[in-house]
Amino acid sequence: MHKLNRQNCYGFSFLLLFISYISLFSCVSVKKSIYFNDLPDTMSTPYLINHTTKYVDPKIESNDILSINIQTVAQSIGNAGSNTSGTFNALNGNLVDKNGYIELALIGFVKVAGLTTTEARELIKQKAKEFYNDPVVNVRIANFDISVLGDVQKPGTINSPSEKVSILDAIALSGDLPLTAKRNNILLIRTEGDEKKFVRLDLNSDKIFQSPYFYLKQRDVIYVQPNKYKIQSSDQSFLRNLGIFSTLLSIAEIFIILNRYK
Repeated sequence: MHKLNRQNCYGFSFLLLFISYISLFSCVSVKKSIYFNDLPDTMSTPYLINHTTKYVDPKIESNDILSINIQTVAQSIGNAGSNTSGTFNALNGNLVDKNGYIELALIGFVKVAGLTTTEARELIKQKAKEFYNDPVVNVRIANFDISVLGDVQKPGTINSPSEKVSILDAIALSGDLPLTAKRNNILLIRTEGDEKKFVRLDLNSDKIFQSPYFYLKQRDVIYVQPNKYKIQSSDQSFLRNLGIFSTLLSIAEIFIILNRYK
């Protein structure tokens, strides 16, 4: 009977050790840590994804800051019949007001909200022709900001010089994701008027390239959720309990060894 109890004790102790090791080493799944799991590991020919998301130019919105540059061939005052080329006017940092308008010198108020920067450039160019000779207009969104939060290497706000920014671009500019980040549950928060839209994206799947949210808009927010292991490792109570549990396991191991030589 005593021998049977000792064997039961051994079995229980080994079971605890086994559960402990499994819980410690299975926290981070290799499959969930790899981008685009749907792609084959080896490919003799290029792998094609059909119907990928087409890029659509973002629309100008209220509170956007537009960088506007107007170059013109200015007419010489001294000789009305001659032209001199050069930069006639340069405007930078024009805030789009709540009604969607910007104000330009001489030109006045121009409604640009709802237009792409290409459309706004053509509109301003047509209005500028009333005051300038052969104006050349450039327009871009100066505050094309993307915020990346959560389990990334460099969380913060990204100011992109380009309006064509994908979710992968934003992740790369944030220093990529550590192994503890949940790549299959990226949260995108988008402001549309007075509403907030919440979208989940899966970077483990190559279907991300077909998502209508693959390309980002100004003031999008990306939140990367850490996995359970990352949360537990930063939880002081969990670490304390893990230390106690490890101590109990060590005592059980010593008990096993002592009883083995009795």
